[in-house]
Amino acid sequence: MSTIKSSAEDLTLNADGAGNDIKFQSNGVEKASLTDAGVFTATSLANAPSLGTNSIIRTNALTISENITFAGTENGITAGPVTINNGYTVTVTSPSVWHVI
Repeated sequence: MSTIKSSAEDLTLNADGAGNDIKFQSNGVEKASLTDAGVFTATSLANAPSLGTNSIIRTNALTISENITFAGTENGITAGPVTINNGYTVTVTSPSVWHVI
């Protein structure tokens, strides 16, 4: 385990017991992780697409231009309408649910 210090807080970089994930922690609270498959997950939505002071309105794109697959371990929500471009698919594996509202 190694520690990176900043003026604001201490960030701890450590691998899990299996050595597969890197977890970024601040004061013992996980802020983000990076898996051995290269998937980065931030536990904070501070950098999520948004508009307005204090990111009061969360946003998403109008079109999907990639193949997306729900693994069956998560649910999703999208503000619509949204268009899935030709040649791309969104696959929702049970028991996952995707809502377009």
